[in-house]
This record gives sequence, C-alpha cells and structure tokens, in this order.
Amino acid sequence: MRKVLLSVIAVLIIGGASGLAMKQEPGYVMIAFQGVTIEMSLWVMLSIVLLGYIATMVLFKLVWVLLHPNSSLAKLTGTLSHKRALKATIKGMLELAGGNWSKAEKLLTTSADNVSYPLLNYIGAAYAASEQDEHERSKELLREAHKTSPDAEFAISFVQSQLQLKQGHYEGALASLKRLHEMKPKHRQTLKMLVTVYTKLKDWEALQALTPTLKKQGIYTQENLLELEKNAFLALLEKLRFRQKTGHDSQTLLNELQTIWKKLDGLAKDESMQVVYATTLIDFGDEAKAESFIRHSLNDQWSDQLVAVYGLLTDVSMKKSLSNVETWIRRHPDSAPLHLTAGRICQRLQLWGKARDYYERALRIDAASDAIDELSRLLEAMGDVDIAHDLIVKRISHNTANLEPLPLPSK
Repeated sequence: MRKVLLSVIAVLIIGGASGLAMKQEPGYVMIAFQGVTIEMSLWVMLSIVLLGYIATMVLFKLVWVLLHPNSSLAKLTGTLSHKRALKATIKGMLELAGGNWSKAEKLLTTSADNVSYPLLNYIGAAYAASEQDEHERSKELLREAHKTSPDAEFAISFVQSQLQLKQGHYEGALASLKRLHEMKPKHRQTLKMLVTVYTKLKDWEALQALTPTLKKQGIYTQENLLELEKNAFLALLEKLRFRQKTGHDSQTLLNELQTIWKKLDGLAKDESMQVVYATTLIDFGDEAKAESFIRHSLNDQWSDQLVAVYGLLTDVSMKKSLSNVETWIRRHPDSAPLHLTAGRICQRLQLWGKARDYYERALRIDAASDAIDELSRLLEAMGDVDIAHDLIVKRISHNTANLEPLPLPSK
C-alpha cells in the first residue's frame, strides 16, 4: 500500500512539474523536408517520440511472443487448444462407445495432435476404422500410435492382434500374438487369443504344446482344459489316420502317435482317450504296444471299455492274455465286458467249452452284452442250432423292447 501511495505521489509531482514547464517554456520545433514543413512545440514532439517508442516496444514484444512458444501468450493459446482437443477426445470416446464409428474416428484423429497422450486417440480411431471395414486406415492409425508412443509397443500390438482376429486374418494375428507372448509369457488374454488362433488354423501340435502353460497359469478350468486337450489329440489322430490311408510309413506314424500321447497331461488318465489310443495302436499294426498299454492301464485303473479292446487283440500271445484276463476276473467278477473278452480269447485258443461258459456268464451279468452274438455263432458252429436260434430271437426281442409302442396284428 505504501509503494502504491508513493508511486501516485511521484506521478503527481512529475506530472505537475512537466505541466508547469510546458506552460512556462513551450519551446518550438520545425521540421522541413522536401517542401513540407511541420511546426510544433517541443513538448508535443517529445510526446510523439515517447508514444512512438512505446508503440515500437509493444510491437517488438508481440512479435517476440509469437515467435517463442514458451511465452505466456503462447501458453495461453496452447492451453485453450489443449482444452478443446481434450473435449473432442472425450466426445470421440463417447461416440466410439455408442457405435458412431465415423464420427468417433474424426473426433479422435483431429484432436490427437493437441492432447498430452495421443496414443489413446489413435487406438480408439483404429478401432473405429476397423468397424467401418477400413482395415488399411486402421493399420495406418496404429502406425501413428506407435510413432507417438514407441514405448507402448505391447499395447499397440495387442490391439492390432485383436483387430486381426476380428477381421479373420489369423496368420497375421498369430505373428502379432507370438511377439506378445515373447514379451509377456504369462499374459492371460494373449494366451487365450493364441488358443483361438491355433484352433482356427488347425495347428493342433502348437495347441498341444501350449496346454501345459495354460494349465500352469490357470487360464481355463480343469474341465475346459481336458476338452481342449481332447480336441487337439483327436484332430492329430485324424491327421495320422489320413496319412496312413495315403501310404505313409507305419513305423513313422507309430513314433509320432507315441510322441503325441506322451505330451498329454491330465488326458492320459481319461478312459475314452485311452480306448482311442489303444485302438489306434491296433489300427497302425502295433498290437504288442497296445497289449502292454492296456495291461498296465487296467492294473492301474480298471476300465470296462478298455478291457473290451483287449479282447480284439489277435497278434499277441493268447495264453498270456488268457492268464491276465483270468487274474482280472478274480478282481472284477461282475464285469460283463471282461467275461466277453475272456470268451473271445478262449475261442481263439479253440477252447470251445470254456469260451461258451464265459459268454454265458457275460449274458447273466448283462443281457444286452455283445456276448449273445458271439455265443449264438459259436453254438451254431458246435451244432446247437436251436439254442443259437433262440439266442438270436432273444437278441431281436431285446432290441425291439426299446421301440415306440405301436399297434400290431393279433396272432
């Protein structure tokens, strides 16, 4: 307050003194140039000079402000443009969320240069362009995003892989996802997208190799993992069977089959998959391997389905097989498939009476057992035609029992 008061007093004193001096001695100045004469008092000329000096300094200051972006005026104008760009970005994001792709892309791209972090603008605009099927423009926007934020390579590549998946460009998506997987091997969403790509490309070997990682990271539930592993395994077996039909070497196919099986994790204990593996070994001509696999599997965990496959083996020692089966019968006396298998082995050993006994036991346990067909064929060959025919009629009656009830003519 004191400084303001002193300033006002100083101005009044200087102003008063100057006014007094102008009144007492106005002075005289004349300027003549090429026939033009200008006359004025000294004080008027000094005022003109002072005003001119002030105007020159103001003009110089204005030019300097415009040429230096860090100046106060530039900061002011920059702040205003930044605020407008921020509003446009927010509006663009809202339009993107609302599905107005064209408007969203325009707002986000035009405001990108005036926001602090344009990465989000370009990524949002790339999504919007992709939704309009402008895939090349989408790629260009992602390239712009990378130019503005090269340190955000993972985020940009992740968005790129998502867009490639959506567009059905699975090979390109796979390349992007592999790069992401190298950067962050435990990234859950990347792993899920890899599963999708491998499935679409039918790259079952890669999918099977990825399964342990999926289990370790807890990406899927145990049930989903088993289903995934099962689908991959069955698809690989189909490829092997196709190659078998086209004349590929059986030993090579067997080696590949065993390599695939060894890579299985929880699926190796799945009953249905054990049956598939055992039957495939038989189809590829390695009954010895199939017999060993079935025997060890049954000793470890009993399976009626698997023991039925054991009865299909023909190129192994039937005596050893019968010994194994009779040991299992003591442990599992109520298994109809086991007795059926025992009957088939006895029949191959030409132990007709023993085979008949096992078939009959199987039928006593399960009247719907396939033992009825084997027994009827055996009895007919042994001369017991009437009994064989009765069994056939019994089989037919059993099959028709599950038919829908319909009216029939009276006898």
